[in-house]
Amino acid sequence: MPAPFKSHPSDTQVLNQNIRPLSECPKRLVKREHGWIEVTDVPILTGECLWHIYQKEAEEIVAPGGVLIPDPVARNQAINAAYARLWLADPRFQWAGLAAFASKQVGCGMLHATRVTQLIDEERDARQALRGFYESGMHPEKLPDTENPALKAAIERHLMAANANPVSTYDAYKRGRPLSLIQESFDFVNKMMALGNTTLFLDVYPLHAFYAKRGLEEFRKCLPMRKKIFGHSDFPVLWPVDKEILPFGLFKKEVLQGFEAIEKGQTAESVKQLAIHEQKNILQPSMYSSRWLVKLLRGNHAAFVTGFPSGVSQAIEVTLSSQCEPLEDGRTISFSDSIFADLSVLEERMPFVFRAAEQFHTMLNDHRRPQIEQSIREIASGTPS
Repeated sequence: MPAPFKSHPSDTQVLNQNIRPLSECPKRLVKREHGWIEVTDVPILTGECLWHIYQKEAEEIVAPGGVLIPDPVARNQAINAAYARLWLADPRFQWAGLAAFASKQVGCGMLHATRVTQLIDEERDARQALRGFYESGMHPEKLPDTENPALKAAIERHLMAANANPVSTYDAYKRGRPLSLIQESFDFVNKMMALGNTTLFLDVYPLHAFYAKRGLEEFRKCLPMRKKIFGHSDFPVLWPVDKEILPFGLFKKEVLQGFEAIEKGQTAESVKQLAIHEQKNILQPSMYSSRWLVKLLRGNHAAFVTGFPSGVSQAIEVTLSSQCEPLEDGRTISFSDSIFADLSVLEERMPFVFRAAEQFHTMLNDHRRPQIEQSIREIASGTPS
């Protein structure tokens, strides 16, 4: 298993001191009022330098070469693996272990949406192929009566595709648009989920890197400096959310409290504080401020609770396993069975998050720990169970 963080020259350098011997520092002449003087440029390791290093390390995971991994599912898998490696390297990073499962669940939702979209496409293609026969004058009233093998195959293909498509009766297309209304909804939800998933990773991964490499004292001292690295044209920061919606690197007390709890060995408290930061400070403004997303999530939850239409919606849950399917052994934590529950409301979402955190903590401290460890290793390696 590779180490979660890269090695950097700064790892052994002292904060706020020169990083080169004075004899190796470049010199230049500068004109002053009373003539020319020789100036030595001494590079100093600052907090901003460190934040820039760790931010770039996170960016390379989701955007190698400076370009975001275009496939949101592949990007999600890279994020899942990075979270899992954090916990495997240092079990004190329990939030990261839980995040590996929660982020994996985001990917499960993306895969579900992709599968339904494919079924819609298959049914549409089969219908268009069958329409071609009808437009040519072939109008069989009953399947057994047809003498045309190609037409019979087209009818059977359409029947199979229509039966497999869970939204065949409820979907519609707008003129001139390649996607159906439900496909457009799935596409929007996937983009928003990927946005939240990526933004959270770019916020939290560098925090863990800084703490792991530099310790709590420097972390506490430099945390307020993080926001200063944003906006430099020579050293751009990848931040997928509009800065007016969610500014980069704002100092949040929950972050400091979370890592202070790690330092004290208060693992459960650290998970709680970082979970509050995750949900309140990052996901709430970046995702749940979208009215259209909120509407779609409400519709998904209501459809799942009522079972109508069947096969379209997906349960809001976290399964503490590398697989997507829910389990009956206590590893699946569900959001709510109330039709009125609203995932976008922070006060309703946090109890769900805390239940997942509590169950994760419990399982890590009983006979099921090897089972949890194995699942995290599978996520870290990208191997499904």
